[in-house]
Amino acid sequence: MKNLRKVYAVLTAFLIFSCTETITETITIVEVEEFDNDLFYLSTSVCNCNRSGIELLEALIEDEKQIYKIMFNELRYNCLSKYGTNLFTPSSCNDTDYMEDLMDSLYVLGIDINDF
Repeated sequence: MKNLRKVYAVLTAFLIFSCTETITETITIVEVEEFDNDLFYLSTSVCNCNRSGIELLEALIEDEKQIYKIMFNELRYNCLSKYGTNLFTPSSCNDTDYMEDLMDSLYVLGIDINDF
């Protein structure tokens, strides 16, 4: 019985020390730039995702600010997670061709939307 208690104590100690881990936090500080407060930014529907994406890309073409790239990538992630392939289906409020034209314009201007 004493041996069983020793084994139990060793196993318990092993579990306690092996399950604790040192947590180190990496804090990323993003410099917040001023941006247009009238910018539409909402991901509650496919239509809102399209409108928000278009406004962000137009703002990025007009004034290449890092915050627009960050916001666009966050919006793209949120919208793709929620609506998936529906974002690629054209509709009256989801102008996929215009979005593609804007992306092409950014490429021609040398602006990499994925580099933020």
